[in-house]
Amino acid sequence: MSLLKNVIIVGAGGHLGPSILKAFPSDSRFNVSILARKSSTSAFPEGVKFHRVSDNYPASELLEAFRGQDAVVSTIATAHLAHQKTMADAAAKAGVKRFVPSEFGSDTSNEKAMEILPQYFAGKRDAVEYLKTKEKEGLSWSAFVTGPFFELAMSGFMGFNLASSTATIYGQGTGKWSTTTMPSIGLAVKNSLVDPASYANQYVYVDTFTISQNDILAGLETLTARTWTIERLDAEEQKRAGMEKMRAGDFSGAMSLIRYINCVEGHGGNYATYAPTATKKLGLPETTLAKVLGQ
Repeated sequence: MSLLKNVIIVGAGGHLGPSILKAFPSDSRFNVSILARKSSTSAFPEGVKFHRVSDNYPASELLEAFRGQDAVVSTIATAHLAHQKTMADAAAKAGVKRFVPSEFGSDTSNEKAMEILPQYFAGKRDAVEYLKTKEKEGLSWSAFVTGPFFELAMSGFMGFNLASSTATIYGQGTGKWSTTTMPSIGLAVKNSLVDPASYANQYVYVDTFTISQNDILAGLETLTARTWTIERLDAEEQKRAGMEKMRAGDFSGAMSLIRYINCVEGHGGNYATYAPTATKKLGLPETTLAKVLGQ
């Protein structure tokens, strides 16, 4: 399978979409376009073609947008994951060769992680399982496992408050977890389409580095030249409380569960220990935690 030239991105106005979109225009080998809902108010770069579809992603409109495309990259939000089945159907019918589902993040193939947070992960796994049924129709897939997006991890998602110089640490803070910067995720997706056969019908694991909460805390204290205030929490208690909230329909419990999945061994946070990463093969830049924190 040769380079997949024509690429359409679904959800290019969300958290991750802009970083994936940004990876393409500077590479003349690709033609990139955007699929956006009619109600979307996102602003897109000048010169990038975009297709508008109704908010419920009707099959006929998707089919029209996907004609002539080689790859569909989906970055839609968790609440809309079910629409990816309709997208996969339309992509297969339109002759698209590769579908990249909105998998980015934790390793949803990890059973322990799935048991803790099925409300977030089940829709992602369902999309992959459905894509497997489309392989016989000529539609291949690549699902990217990236760990938490590093930029979001540092905006409070993994327990660090830059404004107040406070850190919420699970246990001793030594649990290792893999994470990827959003520009590197965009580059990984783009580069996988240069050599699509090497990444067909599989989970693709990438990371910028593997770190612990203590590593980040030390880096931030060095960068800010101050001692941070630390709150240490029992990880198992945070898991129990988070799952209780989720069962009650309070989705604020998800953040503590994401932290648990990443920080506690055995839940897929440090996926580099059991799954070979494609980081070097995909040409992602090598860097250090100190350099990224200082940017």
